[in-house]
Amino acid sequence: MAEKHYLTGKEIRKIAKANKKAMMALEKEKWKKKPESEFTAQMKDDKNILEIDNLNTYFFTDQGVVKAVNGVSFNIPLHATVGIVGESGCGKSVTSMSVMRLLQGPQGQIASGSIRFKSSDFKRDEKGNPIPTGTHNLDGTPKYYMEEKVYDIAKMPMNEIHRIRGRQISMIFQEPMTSLNPVFTIGNQLDEVTFIHQPGATKESAKAKSLEMLNLVGIAAPERVYNSYPHELSGGMRQRVMISMALACNPRLIIADEPTTALDVTIQAQILELLRDLKDKMDGSIMLITHDLGVIAEMADYVVVMYAGRVIEMGTVREIFHNPMHPYTVGLQKSKPTMQSDTDTLFNIPGNVPNPINMPKHCFFKERCDKCIKKCSGEYPGMIKVSDTHFVACHLYDEEEQNG
Repeated sequence: MAEKHYLTGKEIRKIAKANKKAMMALEKEKWKKKPESEFTAQMKDDKNILEIDNLNTYFFTDQGVVKAVNGVSFNIPLHATVGIVGESGCGKSVTSMSVMRLLQGPQGQIASGSIRFKSSDFKRDEKGNPIPTGTHNLDGTPKYYMEEKVYDIAKMPMNEIHRIRGRQISMIFQEPMTSLNPVFTIGNQLDEVTFIHQPGATKESAKAKSLEMLNLVGIAAPERVYNSYPHELSGGMRQRVMISMALACNPRLIIADEPTTALDVTIQAQILELLRDLKDKMDGSIMLITHDLGVIAEMADYVVVMYAGRVIEMGTVREIFHNPMHPYTVGLQKSKPTMQSDTDTLFNIPGNVPNPINMPKHCFFKERCDKCIKKCSGEYPGMIKVSDTHFVACHLYDEEEQNG
């Protein structure tokens, strides 16, 4: 009997009913008010700013459940840049959206897992208001007592996420023209960040902070840009505005999702240099998402390689580039054009990514792999430790295979 490649109306209705029940339960949990004790945690390693542990982010559709992020685990150390690399649809941006809690519900939901973040938050009274110290900053705004806590962002209710999002974790989005509101001036949009996240901010202090940030990102005429609309600026200028907006509250973690997309090579180099300098000035960490291996080689301290919603290899930038172990990582590096290449055709990894709704139980890369062995048809490979910092999920490096 031939394999069926479609769903009947009855099957679609059954799937939709089950999915609606599951996503409504997750949506209800997301908005439920909780005591702080239910979403505080402990870091496994105090040297990390973020620890993602077995994260599962799903999208519930009428055809089935898309496991966009399927058991992802990796860490971002303090003061480090971690590059997330992989082809389109591998789960890079969904991972970052999960950290920011910006998934579009009710279809998109964090189904399980932990996202532990080391927060430096305002010390609050019983009503949840920040406690002032009685002193003031140079711009006249009041100072507040601070305390360090670890929050599990995946369990944090949406009415509390403002403690983290925008102020302690900020994001530079992929396309600045669609991320900036075309009907408000740059100044309006920058000032809003200060008003939302800085208690006691005034119109004067917000404008002073906005101009300071525009100056910090290398904009020569900050007053003019402050009064401009997004369409009046070039792509590079808009991206600088996005970076200044992300840095306005001195975040501990910056998520940069393809920050140089649609920019020419010269502007791209300037933006990357700017990000590198600002990371040192702000004393923060960066999660850098990109397709460009050249950007990763230049910017990252650590690299996480993703494929079909899973992490398949991770290590230091030197380990990944000088000793790639997973066949997919090797294929990614081969696909990058070089000046030394003596062929007219670019290398491409054969085959296609499996259907994200019905993922196989074996290695997701099996059908595209030229080093496939018998064991690859079995269970999905676990993470194998190559060194203290280098891990790979591939049966080629199982202990028994190495010894055999």
